[in-house]
Amino acid sequence: MSRVNWRPDVIQKLYRQRWRIWIVACLAHTIGLFHRAAMAPMADRLMADFNVSAFAFGGLGAVYFYIYAAMQLPSGTLADTLGPRKTITTGLLLAGVGSLIMSMSPTFGVLYLGRFIVSFGVSIVWLNVIKLVMEWFHAHQVATVTGISSAVALLGQIAATTPLALLIMSLDWRVSFVAIAGVTFALAVANWFIIRNNPAQVGLPPITEPNGDTIPRLAASEDLSSFSLAQRFKIVLSNKHLWPMVLLGFGIYGAYATLFYSWTVVYLMQTYDLQRDFATNFVFVATIGIMVGAPGVGFLSDRILQKRRLPLVVFSGIALASFLVWALWNGGKPPLEALYPLCFLIGFSTGSMFVTYACVKDIVQPSVQGMALGLLNMAGFVGAAIAQPLFGYILDFGWRGEMMEGIRVFPLEAFQQGLLLCCLLAALGFLGALLMKETYYRKS
Repeated sequence: MSRVNWRPDVIQKLYRQRWRIWIVACLAHTIGLFHRAAMAPMADRLMADFNVSAFAFGGLGAVYFYIYAAMQLPSGTLADTLGPRKTITTGLLLAGVGSLIMSMSPTFGVLYLGRFIVSFGVSIVWLNVIKLVMEWFHAHQVATVTGISSAVALLGQIAATTPLALLIMSLDWRVSFVAIAGVTFALAVANWFIIRNNPAQVGLPPITEPNGDTIPRLAASEDLSSFSLAQRFKIVLSNKHLWPMVLLGFGIYGAYATLFYSWTVVYLMQTYDLQRDFATNFVFVATIGIMVGAPGVGFLSDRILQKRRLPLVVFSGIALASFLVWALWNGGKPPLEALYPLCFLIGFSTGSMFVTYACVKDIVQPSVQGMALGLLNMAGFVGAAIAQPLFGYILDFGWRGEMMEGIRVFPLEAFQQGLLLCCLLAALGFLGALLMKETYYRKS
C-alpha cells in the first residue's frame, strides 16, 4: 500500500471540507425520516378525513417502504455511478414536490400519489450519505460516523413526533407538508453547492489510515468499474456474508418501523386513552433510543470491542425480549410507566443495526459497495412494507364495529395480535445476527 505525505494545511482543508459535506448530507436525510414517521401522529385524522379503513391507511404508510425497498439497489448504483451530489439533490427536489401534492390532496388517491413521489425522492438519499462517509472518513471511523449520521438525521423523526402532533392539533395536518416542502427545497440548494463526491474533486489526496497507509483498494485485475449492472448484481448476491445481515435488518428494523411509524400513537390513544401529543412522546423516546444507540454501539464496535457480530447479537436479542415483554405483559397492555424503558430499549437496539453498514466496507469491493448497501438497506424496508398493512389487516379483522367521531376503535386483543407480529419479525432478526460471521476489517 502506498503512503501519502500529509502537510498540516492539507489535513486541515480536508477535515473542514468533509465535515461541511457530512452535515448537509445528514440534514438531507432528516427529510426522509420526517416522512417515514409522519403518518403515526395523523393516523386517525387521515382515516376519518378520507373515510378509509386501517388496512387502507396501513397501505398508505407502507407505500413509503415499498418504494424505499425497491429503490435501494438502484440508489446504490447511483451512488457508485452518478455520485452522491447529483443523486441527493435530485431526491430532495422530488420530495419537495411530493410534499406539496400531499398538502393539497382532495382525495385519498391524490394523497397516495404525493406519498409515492415523496417516497421515491427520499429513498435515494441515505445510501449516498453512507457513500460519502466511506469516501471522506477512515475505515476505523465508518461505524461511528455512520451511527452519528443516523442520530443527526433522526432530528427529522423527532420533528414528526410531539412537534408534529402539536401542529396538527393547533392548525392542520396539511400545513405540516407545506412547511416540510419549503425546508426540503432549501436543503436541495445547500447540498448542490456544498457536496463533493470524494476528496479528489477538490484537489485533495485520498483518505489515509493513521499510519499513512491509503485505504486498501482492489488490485487492477479486480477492478469492477467496467462491469455491467448484471455482473455487479451477481457479485453482490454471491457474497454469503451479506445474507445473515439482510435477515437481521428485515426482522429488527421491520418490527420497529411497523410499530412506531404507523400504529403506536393509535394504540396508545385507544388502549390507554391518551391525548395525541402525550402519545407521541413514546415515539419520541424510541427515537432518542436510536439516536443514542446508533453512535454508541458504532463506537463500541469500532473502538472497544473491535467486533461487528457480538454487539449485533446482544442488541437484537434485547430488541426481541423487549417486544415480547410488551406483547405478553397484561395481554398487551403493560403499565404505562413500563413503556418508557421498553420504547427506549427497542429504539436503542434498532440503532445498533447501523453497524451492518460498516460491515459492507469490511467485506465488499469498493466498486460495488453502493449496491451492497442497497441490498442491506432494502431488507428492513421490505419487512416494514409487508408488516405495516398486515398489522392493519389484523386490526380490521379484530374490529367489533365500535366507532368514535368517525374513527374505528380497536380492542386490545387486536393490538396484541399486531404486537405478536412484531415479535415474529424481531425473532427473525435475532436469528440473522446469530448466523453472522465476524467481518471486522483489520490491517495486517
